[in-house]
Amino acid sequence: MNAPSPTPIRRPWLTAAAAALVLLLGFGLFRATRLGSPAPVTPPVAESLPATPPVLVETSGEEGHLTIGVVSLDRVAPDTVELRLAITNTNRPASPGLDIAQRFSTDGPDRGTLAEVYLADLSHEHKFFVLRDSANAPIGSRDVTPLAAGERRVLWARYPAPGDRDVEVVVHVPHAEPLPNVPVGQKTTAP
Repeated sequence: MNAPSPTPIRRPWLTAAAAALVLLLGFGLFRATRLGSPAPVTPPVAESLPATPPVLVETSGEEGHLTIGVVSLDRVAPDTVELRLAITNTNRPASPGLDIAQRFSTDGPDRGTLAEVYLADLSHEHKFFVLRDSANAPIGSRDVTPLAAGERRVLWARYPAPGDRDVEVVVHVPHAEPLPNVPVGQKTTAP
């Protein structure tokens, strides 16, 4: 019987192919560095949306898919504060929009306002109701468009300012837990 040879069989064509491959790669790298490599393609950047203002305190409506948060409560005059509420429909994307026209007010001339939202001092000795103009309409935003699933809007209303010693108040929203310890912004300078 023939025993296998201790010396390996040489394949000259395999060595030549490997050498050609090394030469091609070397030539390609040399040429790329000499001519300059093309600029890397960067993916397009999506337009940045305006940042949503953070909330100071937040609660959920009794239905469970409406989130209400206080964005700010600032003095806009020595005797007036402005409350800004962020409302968000946290329902599933395919759900119908929420009717917010009567969510914070009664039907009629107050429809779509924050007329039923009021402030109270921490001891609940004083309540502060929305200010009204000469036609008895609430001073603030009026929004009757349904709130789509996932949508967030900021509504506002003006109230009499609490006393100087009241640095925090409780915000009472219909059909939701009260929002406690909301800080009152600094006084504005008198005109």
